[in-house]
Amino acid sequence: MPAAPFYYPHFTAMRHLPFFLILGFSPFLQAQEQVISPTEELRVTVNEWVAAMRQIQQEENDWTRDQEVLTNYREGLEKEIADLKEKIADAKTKKAGADSESLKQTGERDRFVAAKDELAKLVRTLEESMAAKLPLIPAPLRAEAKVSQAIEDLERDMKLPEDKRSEGVSKRLLNLINLTSEIEKFQQTIVLRQELRTDDAGREFNMEVVYLGLSAAYAVNEDGSLALVGKPTEKDGWKFEERKELAAEIRKLIDCTTGDSDPAFISLPISK
Repeated sequence: MPAAPFYYPHFTAMRHLPFFLILGFSPFLQAQEQVISPTEELRVTVNEWVAAMRQIQQEENDWTRDQEVLTNYREGLEKEIADLKEKIADAKTKKAGADSESLKQTGERDRFVAAKDELAKLVRTLEESMAAKLPLIPAPLRAEAKVSQAIEDLERDMKLPEDKRSEGVSKRLLNLINLTSEIEKFQQTIVLRQELRTDDAGREFNMEVVYLGLSAAYAVNEDGSLALVGKPTEKDGWKFEERKELAAEIRKLIDCTTGDSDPAFISLPISK
């Protein structure tokens, strides 16, 4: 079982935006070509920090909105399915009576079955959308039992033949809700993990990796001889590149995350 996520102890007041309290946001680490005053440097840093805060807040708002939409959608579908099952059962009972209403009830039953098939198509659309986003899920999150099971169920449901896609609609929708919820939890935290990573020469190293939600990851080995920066891609999943010059700063980030050092502003690149 993977180790429990590390949470930075001083982020209680701003749970949704923890990592920017310890990071100096900087799109790229570049050498300064001209000398600027401390006041001007502080002004630029603050402006970038505010812009980053706004962007992250927008992303979190989008996550919250999507989660609310799925939750409301699930409740509506479950009620509609329950109503449809009740009406279909009633139609079957009336048909057995062989009275003058049998043909009418049969027509209603067929209409309800068609409605259920339409709901199944909507769930299928949601499954396809989630399946396309699976590469964005990092390795430590995939390793969690709930997430691993949810992904396995989703991949199994994606293989359903067309004539079976109207089955288990409620259960499949609940699986999507649970998977979204676990992804949202990871997005709101800073997670530190031990992972085996390779350098450009193919040599394998045991490294400490810090994930800033789903936005970026930073890794360094014990002696600081290798440092990596990772980012998610929809096509190839998480990709890591060597950045040995960042080893010292990444070590500071890890020490802040574990509480081994005092909070500090740390300048690291966040690739877009």
